[in-house]
Amino acid sequence: MQLRFVFDFEATKAAILYLASKHLPEYDKYKVCKLLFLADREHLLRFGRTITGDTYHALPFGPAPIETLNLLDGVEFVAIEGKEPQDHRVEELVRSLKLSAEERYPPYEAHAAPDMDALSESDILVLDQVAAEHGNKGFEELKKLTHSMAAYTRAWHGDDVRRNFRMSFEDFFAEVPEKADFLKEIAENQFLAQVFADPTECLTATSSVRST
Repeated sequence: MQLRFVFDFEATKAAILYLASKHLPEYDKYKVCKLLFLADREHLLRFGRTITGDTYHALPFGPAPIETLNLLDGVEFVAIEGKEPQDHRVEELVRSLKLSAEERYPPYEAHAAPDMDALSESDILVLDQVAAEHGNKGFEELKKLTHSMAAYTRAWHGDDVRRNFRMSFEDFFAEVPEKADFLKEIAENQFLAQVFADPTECLTATSSVRST
């Protein structure tokens, strides 16, 4: 059984705005995706779940939270190209983020305060850590860092820029073999949650909860 999580739009939106409030340089769509990947990876390794619940795909420019990326594409279509939003979540993000239509890769600025109730203490702890360690890195540094990680290299095949490959959360643990027992515990908890819990909630159960 592969690890799976449920996408949490409110937590993702809060995380994007929280990082934006730190005024990080070159905080564009690419950087959002990379910092969320690093934050989700770190939170999974430490607390047994991701922050966003998003699914990660290996793309030519690196790992990307695919649901978030699709929403941010929608934001840019609306904010830059003047199209009508087709998703209420895109509309929410458009109202919450400020983008410059004059730049090819527009940086994101917070136009609203993040909903801190959507983030747990451990979410904030990890986001602060990722911002401090990686927030000032540019495109090439983040590309080199994330492209070298096993979760990406094990998923990516070939150089076709039109392709993408789903990444495995199990591979997030590849570089920390000492956490093999923790990975097993997370997998067992998800399996038990699927067997015994309400089917609408079964994927949210891990060894830790939103309050941590």
